[in-house]
Amino acid sequence: MKKLVLSSMALAMLAGHAHAQSSVTLSGSIYGGLGLNSGGVKSNQAMAGTSSFMLSGKEDLGGGSAALFKLENGFNLDTGAQASATTFFNKQAFVGLQGGWGTVRAGRVYTPAFATLSLVADPTGTYAVGTTTNLMETHGVRLNNGIIYNSPGFDPWTYARRGFYGAAAHYFGESATGGSSRNSATGFYIGYGEGPLVVELSTHKGNAYTSATQDIDSRSTLLAANYKFGDVRAYIAYSDNSARNIALNTKTKDNNDFLIGVIFPAGVGKVTASYIRKDDKLPANNDAYQIAATYDYPLSKRTKVTVGYAKINNSNAANTYKVNNGYAGTTANTAGTSSFTVGLTHGF
Repeated sequence: MKKLVLSSMALAMLAGHAHAQSSVTLSGSIYGGLGLNSGGVKSNQAMAGTSSFMLSGKEDLGGGSAALFKLENGFNLDTGAQASATTFFNKQAFVGLQGGWGTVRAGRVYTPAFATLSLVADPTGTYAVGTTTNLMETHGVRLNNGIIYNSPGFDPWTYARRGFYGAAAHYFGESATGGSSRNSATGFYIGYGEGPLVVELSTHKGNAYTSATQDIDSRSTLLAANYKFGDVRAYIAYSDNSARNIALNTKTKDNNDFLIGVIFPAGVGKVTASYIRKDDKLPANNDAYQIAATYDYPLSKRTKVTVGYAKINNSNAANTYKVNNGYAGTTANTAGTSSFTVGLTHGF
């Protein structure tokens, strides 16, 4: 009998351990399509595939607290290659704790300002050929060696908002020379989300050091909002961006970005459209604007066909800004100033 009881306890412990392991979730999004690009060195056609998969998990610690993690990999469906040649979990990689006091995460995480850009300002969520990242400042996107605190009003696990909230983050440069400020960054945001309205104000300050003559301090401030009128959601955003090479005491960036966008239903699908303008204040005067629109046609809850178009008009012949993203299938060397795309997305 004693052996039977011990065996039963061992089986129960193993079953509990197996259940805890099964709480890890595999999810992701796979995109495959065709991009027809023009306005570059030459017109080109490219298979495209901005895709990712994510391992995530959340464990209830009791008392309203939880431990959580995410590990996210980006890859190119057209080639099967990793999106980053050096970083396997090149999107997000963090572990954290959550409770009634908010959420703390550590690792490779989105900067607060990029979170505002993608979740509040950009009607595509940066997931289409007309993404804001073609033209607007990206505020660091994801940075390594970071620690970020989100107040209780915003849940970074579900993106749910409730009243007023805020966030503060710091990314340690961990430079071998030059002190802890080299290649570091700090960001904040405050926001309000209730009912149909979301509004956020973000700031980002960073340093990029590559040599004794390339030591760049940058600053960005972004104000964004979106509001739902019935079945239509409207977007507006404005950012002020500057940078200075402190080694040479020269200004390397001084511009403003302005965006308006909309999402509205069209038949069983939806149309997403946006206009972005960049006002460059440096002598080069690299002003530009982008117009973009996509139509999503759902085949199921997880699968959709997307037709998209994006065009950038530059004020000078240098064509500084181009449609450079995975949906167009372009790189810095192959991108042009316009792209028409058609593709299939499956989420899992």
